[in-house]
Amino acid sequence: MKIALCLPLLIAVPHLAYCQRANEKPSHRLVQTIIVRLLNAKTGKPMNDKMVTFKWERQWKRSEVRSDQQGLGTVEVPTGEEEFTLLAGPKIGKDPYRIPYLDCNERRDTFIQVSLVIEKGYVPQNTCGERSAIAHPGEIVFWLLPLPSWMPDMQ
Repeated sequence: MKIALCLPLLIAVPHLAYCQRANEKPSHRLVQTIIVRLLNAKTGKPMNDKMVTFKWERQWKRSEVRSDQQGLGTVEVPTGEEEFTLLAGPKIGKDPYRIPYLDCNERRDTFIQVSLVIEKGYVPQNTCGERSAIAHPGEIVFWLLPLPSWMPDMQ
């Protein structure tokens, strides 16, 4: 008799969930989620109601994530994806093709390993200010600044 065992690790490890049947080999499919924390590069304060885009290495698929009141957003990692880049935008509102804010992250075009973010967390260098942060496992920090009023937002 097989008894289904579900071991939700969401309490201890919020970015993993794991279910399997008794006497069954472990499944290699883990539901992985990444938390993105949007922070103002000058003040270090959370930036709410902004969007970032995860561009996955293996697929043309992109995942758009909107930050909440605490500057946090979450994304589920597509099956088989091992790396991603994090892009600014799109802009919220009528003109999503416009520049939403200044991206203050070092090496914007470099792929980031999912395993690194899941296991240790990831904080890129802040290129617009002196602030730093500590990321928790399963979390990535995204540094940004609001556009100055004198700067055009056309791409």
